Amino acid sequence: MLISKRCVNECVVDDVLYSHDRVMNTLRAYDRNQKSWRVVEGVEELLARRICSDWSYTVRYGGNLALLSRRPGEIWCAEISLERRQGEEIWGKVK
Repeated sequence: MLISKRCVNECVVDDVLYSHDRVMNTLRAYDRNQKSWRVVEGVEELLARRICSDWSYTVRYGGNLALLSRRPGEIWCAEISLERRQGEEIWGKVK
């Protein structure tokens, strides 16, 4: 299933659909060839700091992905560059 109830506010970067899964607190990428969601590696530390967020948005930002989230009294934004490795894995790097 392309759209999951756990994933909202999807965005497309370089022909890949990305979404923040707030239930599992992971950044996911939809592989249309495999017709499945994959976890984006390399952003675990960033997401661990945002676990208390009550909303999040993923948006395309200059060829990268921006993850916006809110905590009480704050709005956080992280720019993430994306790289495909070994053909299938997608890795993110917080800039």
